[in-house]
Amino acid sequence: MSRRPVVHQFIPSLAERDAVGFHTFAVDGILRELGADSTIYTAHIKSETKDLARHYRNHVKDPNPDLIIYQASIGSPMADYVMGRSEPLMLNYHNMTPPEFFYGWDATLGAELDHGRRQLARLCRRAFAAVADSDFNARDLTELKLKRVEVIPVLTDDALFPTDRPLAPGPIPDRSALTVLFVGRLAPNKCQHDLLAAMAVVCQRMPGSELVLVGSSSSDRYEQSLREFAVELGIADAVRFEGSVSARDLGSWYRRADVFVCLSEHEGFCVPILEAMAWGVPVIAFDAAAVPDTVAGAGVVLDDKSPAVVASAVERVVSDESLRQLLFELGSARAKELRTSVVRPRFRDFLVELLESAEIRR
Repeated sequence: MSRRPVVHQFIPSLAERDAVGFHTFAVDGILRELGADSTIYTAHIKSETKDLARHYRNHVKDPNPDLIIYQASIGSPMADYVMGRSEPLMLNYHNMTPPEFFYGWDATLGAELDHGRRQLARLCRRAFAAVADSDFNARDLTELKLKRVEVIPVLTDDALFPTDRPLAPGPIPDRSALTVLFVGRLAPNKCQHDLLAAMAVVCQRMPGSELVLVGSSSSDRYEQSLREFAVELGIADAVRFEGSVSARDLGSWYRRADVFVCLSEHEGFCVPILEAMAWGVPVIAFDAAAVPDTVAGAGVVLDDKSPAVVASAVERVVSDESLRQLLFELGSARAKELRTSVVRPRFRDFLVELLESAEIRR
């Protein structure tokens, strides 16, 4: 294409510290680096991004793009708008949580996810190419008959990774002051209730242990049920609900953590696993969805998340020095493989190919 290409990205909701939001800004940076006229459109502009994006309803006033990139992660009227456009469409798919996880807690969000899954089928018929964060996500698209799907990991915020990466695993933790960490939204698919059940056994075996849950809430009802469950289990004093925290505080929690435990049943990628590895924190995770892809052998992956099994895994990881050393080495290597400085050139090459393709050449 001899003239400057025009590329418009669409994302239903845009926030700087959200993983999909950061990825969208990173893609915008690549497009500008390639000389494209790049604009981000969103349906929900937050205060911190109001000067970085436009509302999609204003899009009709702007020049027609050569390429539309749609960041797909939830149902949105924006998807219907995009599908009504005639320009070439590329999907960037970050997964959509199955609505069944939410229907018992938040019917509105469950309906949005259900609508999003149905929209995804139509988007796949409309798009000519897609990027998926993981092999797990790619399967959603290929099952919907989208022929060209490239698997490229999400572009992460390297600022969340330590600049002073630990050179060795920390000492064997004090069993009377153990910190178990999980980072992610309080959401039924992330199964913090299973973490609480496991933590009750951990506290029996290692009194003084603490579970720290970092992340905002997707469902007020689910969060309240977690707090009540912690009381019922007798571990309310051993569980900290930290909510959303600053990048600085998040780094402090990774520094303090003795083990990162993820028992989620549905993840499209799970960036916090990567962050934990980068901070030298050993990872224990349940074998579900994209989690095995992300861990890639660099953590302990369980096919059984019953409380006693999880507690035994935690006990072994925090007490076996040779295992901690191995997980530190494997985790550090895996985190380096997925840093944006490594992944970004792959995404850039894919965009170059698209911008030069016959589908968008005029």
